[in-house]
Amino acid sequence: MLTIESLTSELGLKVVAGKEAAGDREIRWVHITELADPTPWLSGGELMLTTGIPLENAEKQRKFIRLLADSGVAGLGFGTGFDHSKVPKSLVSEAEACE
Repeated sequence: MLTIESLTSELGLKVVAGKEAAGDREIRWVHITELADPTPWLSGGELMLTTGIPLENAEKQRKFIRLLADSGVAGLGFGTGFDHSKVPKSLVSEAEACE
């Protein structure tokens, strides 16, 4: 069983929000998206990967996190270096609030 904890530990990735709550979540599938709302294609347990291109402000970042949390995703991998030099603070704070 692949979990958030086992994946991040094996790859040396940093969990920036929800480490305790998400660690045991099983990853059922991986999806890549740049959609502002990918939820029509989700069924729960996904690890979402994004560079956050459509998430250009705090309001959109918070909404994105709430949509993913309500859909039961296992976690979010956020790629930096494209439109965002680091994981946005509002995205992290909203993820922590959704724990």
